[in-house]
Amino acid sequence: MAREIKIEHRVPLHWKELDPYRRRSTHVGMWAWVWQRISAIAIIFLLVLHLTLTYMPLLQFLLLTAVTFHASLGIRVILLDLNLVNVKYQKILIYSLLALGLAALIIIWNSIY
Repeated sequence: MAREIKIEHRVPLHWKELDPYRRRSTHVGMWAWVWQRISAIAIIFLLVLHLTLTYMPLLQFLLLTAVTFHASLGIRVILLDLNLVNVKYQKILIYSLLALGLAALIIIWNSIY
């Protein structure tokens, strides 16, 4: 006796209608990609400000933070592209690299100031 499985499909979206499940179903790797692009734009903006306003510790801290964040996510991309880490460990990889980046940020900032 074959058991019938009933599949319920979602109602299709209409033009300009937002998907309420979009944020929940987006994978952490996609968010990491988006945040890396945002941090790249922030680096360019902060670098221009840094060149015009040279000795501002807050600006230097923000630039160092953006570079560290961008580098941490870049290391994640390198490790995944070279198949050194399996994709199923991506969430753990992101959090551990961000923690490592935070530790590097604190060490670098304390050595500068």
